Amino acid sequence: MNYIAHIHIGSHTKTNLLGNFLGDFVKGSQLQYLPFEIEQGIRLHRSIDVFTDSHPLIIELKQCFPMDIRRMAGVVIDIYFDYLLMQAWKKYSKVHFNIIFAEFYQQLEQFSLPGNTHFSQQAERLKSHRWLHQYMNIETCFRAFLSIENRLRNKIIFAHKAQLFLLQHNEQLESSFQQFYPECLDHGQKFIQNYGTNNSSNDNTNNNCEK
Repeated sequence: MNYIAHIHIGSHTKTNLLGNFLGDFVKGSQLQYLPFEIEQGIRLHRSIDVFTDSHPLIIELKQCFPMDIRRMAGVVIDIYFDYLLMQAWKKYSKVHFNIIFAEFYQQLEQFSLPGNTHFSQQAERLKSHRWLHQYMNIETCFRAFLSIENRLRNKIIFAHKAQLFLLQHNEQLESSFQQFYPECLDHGQKFIQNYGTNNSSNDNTNNNCEK
């Protein structure tokens, strides 16, 4: 899952929004140096990613992508699912996304990770431009694909074909999302319910399955 889904899952599970976001930026299994709520959010993020990558619907979707861009299918699905979540937000949340994003931006303003250039750069872009709401528009997904292409220095060219694929298979993707996402939310809820009593077991799972 991508930024917006992880933030929404944080809201749904009543866990720290920033912690759920940070799973893409903090590496390693020794997280005790972080505040409890941040560590918990990171571990929830990682558990959600493992659940997503191993889910039969997601595996099936990836196999539908053209062979020459299939290695990027997971990235494309994650980003497009953010768009689909924004489109169906009222179905999954009683709180407007602007309120949740405002809370996230406030947490972001009060946090830093010294020495983590990747996080610092993305945090500055988010604080300056506050662009999460732009995922209401599918064009934001397409711009994200091009941005990733550029970051990879065009070693993998996938953006245009990914755009065509999404437009041609939007009904299949939306159907898969509507089936998958409630299960994803349930997984997150169960993870948090078990977090206090089963933390050491979760740590072992995350250590084996981190990206």
